[in-house]
Amino acid sequence: MNRIIPTCETAVSTLPEWHRAAFKDCEDRVTSAEGWSPGALNLAQGVASKVHEQLIHNAVSRLLIDLACAPDDPARWSDRSMSLTDDQRRKLDERDQKNFLDAIENRITGAIRQQNQPVHVSFDTRRDLGGASIVIECDPRLSEEADFARKVEAALKSRLPEISIRVDASPTRGLAAWLRERHPGVFSLKLVAIQSSFLEGKPLPWTSVKKAVIDSLADLR
Repeated sequence: MNRIIPTCETAVSTLPEWHRAAFKDCEDRVTSAEGWSPGALNLAQGVASKVHEQLIHNAVSRLLIDLACAPDDPARWSDRSMSLTDDQRRKLDERDQKNFLDAIENRITGAIRQQNQPVHVSFDTRRDLGGASIVIECDPRLSEEADFARKVEAALKSRLPEISIRVDASPTRGLAAWLRERHPGVFSLKLVAIQSSFLEGKPLPWTSVKKAVIDSLADLR
C-alpha cells in the first residue's frame, strides 16, 4: 500500500513580528508570489484530508527560510534573510526547518514500520509551467518513483484531458533529493499546478483541477 505524505513548503507569507524589520519597505515582495504560492495550501489541504494525513507545511514566508531547499543549501536564505544575524538564522533552522523535516521523517519511518511505501508529495503552484498546467517532478533515474509519477500523470490526464500535464525531472539538490538520500526507497515527488487556475479559473476552474488531483492521488494509495 502507498502512504501519501503531503507537504507544502510555500503555504503562507507570514513574517514573525521579530523578523519584520528585515523586510521593511518590501512587504509587497512577501505577499507576492515571490513570498508564497497562492493556491498551494488549498490544494495540499484537500489532498491531506482525502488521504487522512495531517498536512506538514511551512509557518513562515519562503523569503525568510525556503523549506523546499536542502537543509544545508545556502539558497534557503533570501537576500533579506541574509541580513539577519547568524544566531537568528540558526534559530530559524532549529525551529522551522528542523521541525518541518522531523515531521516528514517521522511520517516516512512510520510508513516503513507499517510496511507501506512512503510517497512524499510536495504541493506548489507557479505562474509559468512552460506551457503545461500541471507538472509532476520526480527523479527519472529511480524507476519505481518514475513509474509512480507516470501513474499520477495518467490518472490526471484521464480526468483532465483538456489541459497539458507532464512529468519533469526534479532538481538534483533540494528537499526531494535530500529525503531520497536519507531514506533510500522513499518516493519524493512535487506536484505543481498553474497559479492562473486558482487566481483566474484559467485554463480550468480551480475546483476541477483540485478534485482531479485529490481523486488521482487517493486512487493510487
